[in-house]
Amino acid sequence: MIGPELNQDDDILTDLQQIAVKAACEHGLSADDAEAIACRISQDVRASWGGQQIYIKKVDLAELSARNLEIFREFNGSNHQQLAKKHGLAVPVIYRIIKIVQRQERDKRQHRLFKD
Repeated sequence: MIGPELNQDDDILTDLQQIAVKAACEHGLSADDAEAIACRISQDVRASWGGQQIYIKKVDLAELSARNLEIFREFNGSNHQQLAKKHGLAVPVIYRIIKIVQRQERDKRQHRLFKD
């Protein structure tokens, strides 16, 4: 159900409200209480971030780190193309991941003399 302050142009807030209602109901709240909380959440999100452009990553940092480490471990020096295909990434992204993880692994083993 769409709250009184939402219209069809508010797809993200509508989705957020529906997700909040579902989660609240799954945790034992009544449908009315869940609706009230979901409406409040959407109002607070609108008040806090209204007018801003928001980007929400599809993957969290822990998942990205694990994927990048897996790519680094699978890397044999010449299989950029295969890794790109396997992980659904562009070859330049594989190069960048290898470079970043190499630096992170090196920094774990060596102390830096100077700060960045």
